[in-house]
Amino acid sequence: MKTDQNTTLAQVIATEAPAHRIVKALSDALSADLVARDGTRSPDHRIRCDAAKVLLSYTLGTPVARSEVVSIDATADCEAGLSARLKSPALRAMLRRELDLAEGLAIDV
Repeated sequence: MKTDQNTTLAQVIATEAPAHRIVKALSDALSADLVARDGTRSPDHRIRCDAAKVLLSYTLGTPVARSEVVSIDATADCEAGLSARLKSPALRAMLRRELDLAEGLAIDV
């Protein structure tokens, strides 16, 4: 059923917007200009860049989309590996500052 819908959509697009019209529109977009209220013209770099990206993606292909997947074990023991992490001088200095700050702000009850 989905294939029939896709085929129908492709046929409608082919008849309503043939390839030469699409290429002409992208070609026009590569030279798009902004017209200010006072009538001055300047290049519309956003539209030009978008058109260039579309043309490049269809001619050369799009680059591989890369993503990084980070796995976190929420059930892991927080103290596991603590002694190894505490060997960092920067971490120890930061912990000392935070402890001093917390002790200085402590309220006696």
